[in-house]
Amino acid sequence: MNNKPELQGIAELIAGDAGFTNVTFCGKGTFKEIYRVQTKDFGTVALKLVDRSKNEPVRTQREIAALKRCNSPRIAKVFETRTIRLPDKRVFDVVLEEFFGGGSLEDRLKSGRMTTKQVVSLTVGLLLAVQDLTPLRLVHRDIKPANVMFRDSSDQPALVDFGLVRDLSEISLTPTWLLHGPGTPFYASPEQLNNEKHLIDWRSDQFSIGVIAGHLLTDRHPYQTDPTDPRTAVQAAMDKKGPTAEFKNQIAALGLSPLSKMVAPWPVQRFLHPADVLTALTT
Repeated sequence: MNNKPELQGIAELIAGDAGFTNVTFCGKGTFKEIYRVQTKDFGTVALKLVDRSKNEPVRTQREIAALKRCNSPRIAKVFETRTIRLPDKRVFDVVLEEFFGGGSLEDRLKSGRMTTKQVVSLTVGLLLAVQDLTPLRLVHRDIKPANVMFRDSSDQPALVDFGLVRDLSEISLTPTWLLHGPGTPFYASPEQLNNEKHLIDWRSDQFSIGVIAGHLLTDRHPYQTDPTDPRTAVQAAMDKKGPTAEFKNQIAALGLSPLSKMVAPWPVQRFLHPADVLTALTT
């Protein structure tokens, strides 16, 4: 993916009108770009530009509504939102979010492997974040290293990018006829990969967290049958084959067998409540 900024001029225009300074490009996704800006009211924040021509406005509205409902140190904070229409008729949703100076988990992994203790701490932190979402009936559906962030000088993770959030209290936005549901395939649960919407709940996020932890500990996806081809993991997950025997043995040797249960192929085979996983991992 081309990671060069395409909306720098628009970001600077918005910043100028609002009195923001120090506009710095941070990264981009399929339908958005993110910039770091300095504001008078909120300090340093992330300015997110979402192109409505590339994303359904209702998804952005649902993301913003979900984030505003969350009052957790483990979830990115939203400070302000607005919509702008440019002279060329392009429309952008503008979101001011908390900026994480500690970078992402994806960034941190570039500097080396994590210890088992660090992986367990990370897993517990992510489960606590999901535990905060569960009473709100929110499912993130895209938990992956790029969406796990850290504040300055902190090892406690926080979740960002709720663009694929599923509000179980609302009608699903994903067409039933689609063969595959939204999410990043390598980290997505079998029910997401197969668009089995009736099976999706917090246990789908549990699966993704288990994949992250398992991958960090074993250097491969729990379902990966070919060590040289990560794609075998996605197909095996779609086929609900379950974690490999090798993975389960490796995890058991580390004293972390609960991770195998976290990535079970069917939601009913995983932990029923976040507190159950936390107890299993910490006792």
